[in-house]
Amino acid sequence: MSTKTYILVYEGSPLDYAEYRHTALHFVFPRGLTTTMHVVGTQGLFQFEEDIDQDPGEGGNLVKTIAVGPLTGSISAAALKKAVSATPVKNGRNDLEWNCQNWVGDALAGLVEIGYLSEVQRTGAIDQMLDACLEAKDE
Repeated sequence: MSTKTYILVYEGSPLDYAEYRHTALHFVFPRGLTTTMHVVGTQGLFQFEEDIDQDPGEGGNLVKTIAVGPLTGSISAAALKKAVSATPVKNGRNDLEWNCQNWVGDALAGLVEIGYLSEVQRTGAIDQMLDACLEAKDE
């Protein structure tokens, strides 16, 4: 059995606009351990965060869970955190449009690069994530 990968999409705050929708990566390991990895903060102040064994519904108003697919091969929780947390967090002056949605795409690209996901899995999941963000009710 392999680790399952999901994208979590949360309602935006303070208004539910597409650019305010929060996204995160959620992993379910074969033995039941779960971890959610994401960047939190605001422009210029984003930082990586990991929530271990937290119910995704506790992280805000969860509006969509997108199955990315299983990771290829076996990977420990520590190795997965090392790989995903290596995804750059962009807080520069030229990164004002960058947010957690970009980070999720970059993190999945990193997992493709090291052979744990396919590009087809990544592309399909990103398309679904963008669709979920565009469903924001205050647009």
